[in-house]
Amino acid sequence: MKEFVLIRLLDKTAGALKKNDIDYLQLRMILKIKLTLDSRNVPTVLSGTRNIENRNIPLLSMFMYGFMGLMISIFVWVPFSTFYKMNIILGMIIFMILATMISDFSTVLLDVKDKNILMPRPVKEKTLKLAKTIHVFYYLVRITLALSGPTIVMCYFKYGMLFSLVFLLEIILISGLVMFLTSILYFLILRLFDGEKLKDIINYFQITLTVFITIAYQFIGRMFDVSETSVHFVPKWWNYLIPTTWFAAPLNMLAEKDFAGFYMYSAALAVIIPVISFGVYIKYIVPYFERNLQKLNNSSGKNQKKERNSGLQKLVSAAACPDMQERAVFKFTRDMISSERKLKLQLYPSLVFAFIMPFIFIFMNLFKGNFAEGLVRIKGSNTYLCVYIGIAMASISVSFISKSEKFRGAWIYKALPVEKPAIILRGALKAFIFKFNLPLITVLSLACVLLYGPRIIPDIILMFINMLLLLICFFRIAAKSLPFSQEFQGMKQGTNAALSFALLFLSGFLALIHFGAKFIPFGVTVNIAVSAVITMIIWHYCFKTDWNDLEYTS
Repeated sequence: MKEFVLIRLLDKTAGALKKNDIDYLQLRMILKIKLTLDSRNVPTVLSGTRNIENRNIPLLSMFMYGFMGLMISIFVWVPFSTFYKMNIILGMIIFMILATMISDFSTVLLDVKDKNILMPRPVKEKTLKLAKTIHVFYYLVRITLALSGPTIVMCYFKYGMLFSLVFLLEIILISGLVMFLTSILYFLILRLFDGEKLKDIINYFQITLTVFITIAYQFIGRMFDVSETSVHFVPKWWNYLIPTTWFAAPLNMLAEKDFAGFYMYSAALAVIIPVISFGVYIKYIVPYFERNLQKLNNSSGKNQKKERNSGLQKLVSAAACPDMQERAVFKFTRDMISSERKLKLQLYPSLVFAFIMPFIFIFMNLFKGNFAEGLVRIKGSNTYLCVYIGIAMASISVSFISKSEKFRGAWIYKALPVEKPAIILRGALKAFIFKFNLPLITVLSLACVLLYGPRIIPDIILMFINMLLLLICFFRIAAKSLPFSQEFQGMKQGTNAALSFALLFLSGFLALIHFGAKFIPFGVTVNIAVSAVITMIIWHYCFKTDWNDLEYTS
């Protein structure tokens, strides 16, 4: 078994650990097994990478996080104040850490399998808890250092050794703070729920937290008044509630020699809160957290979901799918998506982002000058075309339809009395459109009509048709897979970056045509007709495929 750097470093503390009633040999073996299993798991950042099983996964994932960190580090050289730059840099790093924790870290934090296997054996509970804490903290520090490493190097060249060392210390404190916040939030959920209901609540909580982080990140930039190339900062009481200000303050004090009261108090918070949080995590959260984790193994008959087959759903499925076999696939897809927790965890945030992102761009005008003037500017503008950003993101999300935790059951497709797979593909795609894309574009459209008035209704119709066109194009060009037939990890480029960027480019191209059509008499009407015809033609040829052309895991 491979020797890990963490194990070699831990060997140097063996004596101290033994004095604290820790069985070091057991601790060493448990950590070694955990790290070996980690090296075989594909993180979210590498999902969809081709032939991933043949590569050094930890090294490749570190390279990907390092590349993201390199993009973040460019802000060090932006000619703004140190406090402003560090707020932006630290905000992006914290955002990336939290996003990674939500997508990958929950499997580490909420894992109870090791306890179920080891506790009946002569393994001390104290040793097992320490192994889990070290594993979790190592996981966080590794990702955090990969994300912040390029910035530390840039800070060394820009501000010197002391600045970069303080930045490194802050990154370690940030890791402890993030671990505490995530753990205590999960702990509160564990206290309130158990069994299947608990798993659902955790799933929705992860989705909500992902969305919340994205929205909250927008407020970092709102603390500053940026006019041309100058940045003005006026401290306010609520700035103390934003963690990035705590960690940016000592860096600003070092670089700008500004020792104002606000920066002194914020710097104190940067040390006090993470240290206290980590102490509370070790002493109080971990014991209760581990005890309540056993609720994940509980099952309750009360939590079993009843089959939903309302009259409205029957009406929708009958209208969407006149063919009986296609209607059966439509219902099957709808029910599978509703029951797949891991699928919802990956799919729902992308759909919520598809709704939020257009309005983030639209509402940027509201923060320029007077709020009422901003609303007037919005009403008379064409910024509703930002909806194409959401349309592109929603169209890319159709790739999730091929993923499932129960992918090994895909053999059932070959046992069905279906001559051509077109019925399965068509029924599944219609179910996805009716369940997600149609409600999304409807809510976006209503919000835009309220903001811009009824004058944009023809534009809304055109955007809806273009959304269908984008969705069908992505579905047609992407690697063909049967619904729910691929595992989440190790898929062959199911949503590869090239196709996603191509779709974003196509979305921008359609938005450009849409914008140009507004300056031509009846241009939008003609655009609607042309887009509708193209969409119907592509829909007709989209599903002409054979069983041999499809990929599925059996």
